[in-house]
Amino acid sequence: MQQLTTLLHACWSVLGQMSPYLILGFLISGVLSVMISPRWVEKHLGGSRYGSILKATLLGVPLPLCSCGVIPVAASLRKHGANKGATTSFLISTPQTGVDSILATYGLLGPFFAWFRPLAAFITGIIGGILVSTLDDDKQEKHAGTHDLPEEHLSFTQKIKAALSYGLITLPGEIARALIVGILVAGLISTFISSDFVSQYIGNYYLTMLLMLAIGIPIYVCSTSSIPIALGFMHAGVSPGAAFVFLISGPATNAAAISVVFKVLGRAAAVIYITTVMVGSLVGGFVFDYLNQTFSTGLLATSQPACHVELSLFEGISAIFMIIILAVSWYKSRTGAACCSSCHDGAAVHHPDLVINVDGMSCGNCAQAVRQTIMEIDGVSDAQVLLTEKRAEIYGKFLPEQVLQAINDLGYTATLPAKKDS
Repeated sequence: MQQLTTLLHACWSVLGQMSPYLILGFLISGVLSVMISPRWVEKHLGGSRYGSILKATLLGVPLPLCSCGVIPVAASLRKHGANKGATTSFLISTPQTGVDSILATYGLLGPFFAWFRPLAAFITGIIGGILVSTLDDDKQEKHAGTHDLPEEHLSFTQKIKAALSYGLITLPGEIARALIVGILVAGLISTFISSDFVSQYIGNYYLTMLLMLAIGIPIYVCSTSSIPIALGFMHAGVSPGAAFVFLISGPATNAAAISVVFKVLGRAAAVIYITTVMVGSLVGGFVFDYLNQTFSTGLLATSQPACHVELSLFEGISAIFMIIILAVSWYKSRTGAACCSSCHDGAAVHHPDLVINVDGMSCGNCAQAVRQTIMEIDGVSDAQVLLTEKRAEIYGKFLPEQVLQAINDLGYTATLPAKKDS
């Protein structure tokens, strides 16, 4: 019973310290979602080879996209003419950080982690893009049979509603499960694993670095949920630099994303992509520990285990609000309320001209990317993408094969439903 109480207190402490910064990050992310649309990103990634790499990296660092949500956006960039270098930069820099995770990092791990993390994302994004552009670049032409969607012109009130909807419903719903798991893992580690665990059972500094990399690369963890897990690792005795290796390698990619990157960018670019993430994570970890030991100024918020601190009244209230936000957003994402906000009311009255199964979608960004791709196909008048049902309903006069191919090019698996025996 005592251990259960300790576990709950640890989880509550982590949630309370993250919540004020996370809520602020959600709101800023909502504003960015209105200001920086996928079409806006595509429009500004043209131009010179190295200029587009810089733009892609600068755009990627603040955007709140996970390693699965960034894949369809990157595939869409390729389809609309972005070179491999810019696409790789976007793939590397975007999932490592976002406005929400930067602020949450500041709240839980301190300012040193908070500024070093986006800096590492920027540097690795630039390096990966330049390597691909130099060794394996090509010119990508826009796919035939597609057209650009017109820009949406929203009123100020509509923009506010859209920003709040994304920041407080869509984005929290996408990371709710991963965030809860991350907080629970941090609580479990701090409760059941002693602070000398790593030194007692592993001991070797370099082996610890490699262990963090081996854990981070294959698993799926978003940039926000990785924060409490990294805190838990530090409680178990890993160095801040080793925890930083996990903070970079974990969100940057996962096993499923790697397989899709091979399909979207090709073997050579994919190898450069994963190598950049691995080497960048390790180098970043070593540099982080060196700076922390050489210029120790108390910037790390780890003088006491952050899993066991008493929360202020403001942090406690913020934690309650965060629980409400996560619960509401998760419920709406499960019921499909946040899956397809662009669907027309009249579309539900008529039977769709084509229904296809779409496997591989895991978040609202995935569904949005699939719908945008379908809407760009000549002859398509409307489309609904149902995330929870893994299904797309399309209206208009078009070639079904073209729809299937377009979705498959994004890295998903589109198939026609099996015919029922009469």
